[in-house]
Amino acid sequence: MKKILFTLLIFLISITVFNSCADTANTNDSYYEQQTVEETPGYDDEIIDNTTPEEGFDFWNGVLILVITLGLAALIVWFFISMVPLKLWFNAKLSKIDVSWLLLIKMRWQGIPQGKIINLMITARNANLTLDLAMLMKYYLAKVDLEVVVATMIRAMAANVKNIQFEDMATLYLKKVDVGAILHAQINAMNAQIDTTIPELSEFYLAGGNVGDLIKAKNIADNSGYKDDLTLDRLKKHYLAGGNLKKTIEAYISARKAGLPNFTFEDICAIDLANFDVLEAIQSAIKPMVVETSGVRGIARDGVELTMKVKVTLRSQIKNIIGGVSSDTVLARVNEALATQIGLAKSHTQILQNPYVVADTVEKANLNENSAYEILSVDVSDIKIGSDVGASLKVARAKAEVEAAKAELILAEEKVQKAMASAFLDGNISVQEYTDLKNKQADTLMRQSLANVDETGHHLASRDEDDEDTTHIDNINSSDTDEEITTKPSDPQPSGDDDKQ
Repeated sequence: MKKILFTLLIFLISITVFNSCADTANTNDSYYEQQTVEETPGYDDEIIDNTTPEEGFDFWNGVLILVITLGLAALIVWFFISMVPLKLWFNAKLSKIDVSWLLLIKMRWQGIPQGKIINLMITARNANLTLDLAMLMKYYLAKVDLEVVVATMIRAMAANVKNIQFEDMATLYLKKVDVGAILHAQINAMNAQIDTTIPELSEFYLAGGNVGDLIKAKNIADNSGYKDDLTLDRLKKHYLAGGNLKKTIEAYISARKAGLPNFTFEDICAIDLANFDVLEAIQSAIKPMVVETSGVRGIARDGVELTMKVKVTLRSQIKNIIGGVSSDTVLARVNEALATQIGLAKSHTQILQNPYVVADTVEKANLNENSAYEILSVDVSDIKIGSDVGASLKVARAKAEVEAAKAELILAEEKVQKAMASAFLDGNISVQEYTDLKNKQADTLMRQSLANVDETGHHLASRDEDDEDTTHIDNINSSDTDEEITTKPSDPQPSGDDDKQ
């Protein structure tokens, strides 16, 4: 329809221009003919006008003028109907919105939806928000979602958010900022009395942060009583570093409430950024863990073996969690120190009488160096007495000496046998003399045993108590020797024959 009307308009304008040119040409020809006649000799001023009334009035020219007038009127009507929506303009006037026809025509030529823009202005006006039509057209052409921005502005006014302009919000939208999320965070910050601004939140959003999580974390920090420690800048820094903001804040608050010493918020952040579960790490510091050793064996100076079990109470050190030695290493150090203290004791009875002296000594030793855990206490849970290693060594040494003495005795007897054989062969001693010598030795050993005296004639009960173990070993050696002496001569048993003789 628009194309037909436009074609008709062009046609009418062409006809009008053509007729105007033709009238101009006819006028010029008439004037030339009149001038020629006047210049002709014998020209008479009284010339009879031969023009008829029909020639002075052109009927078709009148019709053409009427058609052109009607076409122009129709064109004007169509122009206003299509380019200037009168109903929309009238509604804007009723809402006290000043909209010129020129701007409406400009909107149509630029392809801007007139109804959408005017209705947005009416909605904003009803919400006591004044918008400029030229600015709306500008940002619509810039691909700004005006409905989102206007709704955000109306919400901001309802929430009494100050110092916010439509142009600023539209500019943030062009920067790919979620203006709705920014405004929501700003409203929450205002309600929580958190000092921040929309530009500051927008910068954090553009950096990749979640403004909602940031305001929630800051609100938790302020309500916990550590507002000065957990500043907004610190929280933003840790969040943008890739940390878990919620867990970090909870861990810091728990550590402060528990009264843990010597740590800062940066220490908690470092634990979180090191891929540790920061809440579990702090819980191990708040609630110390108790670990029992499997049993430490040690030998006192008196040679008695002791086995001790201790319960070690460990608490993690926040500053040394990263890079510090584990709890297994700390327990190994405790076992080493415990074995050392047992070995330094003069006797095992000293430890049995007061085992906590050893535990206190181990506890006071510097075993926390470069450790992720601090030793709070070392408590003895069990003590077992083992073998007397010193006595066992003495017995083993005595047995070795007995074996050596037996070997020497065997060698001596072998020499005696050889000497006796030589004596028998040389005729230096007879069999009867040898038998009498053996009988006398047996009688002497029997009398010593009955009299409880040794080879030197001293009573065995008169020995000092300090030499008791040595005497016992000597008795063992002498008894073994006596058995050999008494058993070997008994084999030939010549004593019976001699008695009979």
